[in-house]
Amino acid sequence: MSDTTPALLEVEDLRVSFPTRDGGLFEAVRGVSFSLGRERLGIVGESGSGKSQTGRAILGLTAPEARITAKRLAFKGQDLLGATPAQRRAMRGGSIAMVLQDPKYSLNPVMKIGEQIRESLQAHQRGLSSSEAKQRVLQALADVAIDDPERVYKLYPHEVSGGMGQRAMIAMMLIAEPQLLIADEPTSALDVTVQLQVLGILDKLVKDRGMGLIFVSHDLRLVASFCDRVLVMYAGKVVEEVHATELQAAKHPYTQGLLNCLPRLGASRHPLPTLNRQEEWKL
Repeated sequence: MSDTTPALLEVEDLRVSFPTRDGGLFEAVRGVSFSLGRERLGIVGESGSGKSQTGRAILGLTAPEARITAKRLAFKGQDLLGATPAQRRAMRGGSIAMVLQDPKYSLNPVMKIGEQIRESLQAHQRGLSSSEAKQRVLQALADVAIDDPERVYKLYPHEVSGGMGQRAMIAMMLIAEPQLLIADEPTSALDVTVQLQVLGILDKLVKDRGMGLIFVSHDLRLVASFCDRVLVMYAGKVVEEVHATELQAAKHPYTQGLLNCLPRLGASRHPLPTLNRQEEWKL
């Protein structure tokens, strides 16, 4: 984020811990710090690196038994850790929204898609008539490149493809016009063609609405091509922050290891490269 861009989100020394069976604590996120303006920030790392837990802690979706601490965790200057449950609920979906990884587990299987999106809208914008709410939902579906919103409005989640289900989830999260969107692996379950469609939708919405976007992924190449900045996480820590255009020149050996593991057409990959993890990176 540039010095002249006001921060939407400020995160300083964020830590997320979970109790273990022996009475100790396992620290899943360890001292993460960054700021976010109206830009696209990518967070990458292996499974278990803490990237998803970072996003959930920001939104307040961490498991109840978890312990969350931070020197500062603020959205537009408002302290998120000090907010009441009612304030967090009002902010969740209204100011900050999160698109989860797989729509099959995020959409209610016994409610029609249009009804679910309208329920999300009316939770944050009361006083809308039934016809006004429906028109807003149809427009939201059209905004995410669904060609026949009227038809999709009446369908159940099992009646749509994975790509259309993911677009419906994006519509649900964006219908209340949040200023920050956290997208947790939004394209991992999609084929390459649909991935590009979803990324194009997110890119257009960020530009048109002036939103901030946190894009959580394990796909380093995808993040490098889509985001403005990249945070690389390992064992709960940020080991490197780099501008996306300078990712190939990253200096940390873990980032270099991730880059080296990417497939390359026409290049010999025998033996296959592996990551050389070091204990001191966890300290």
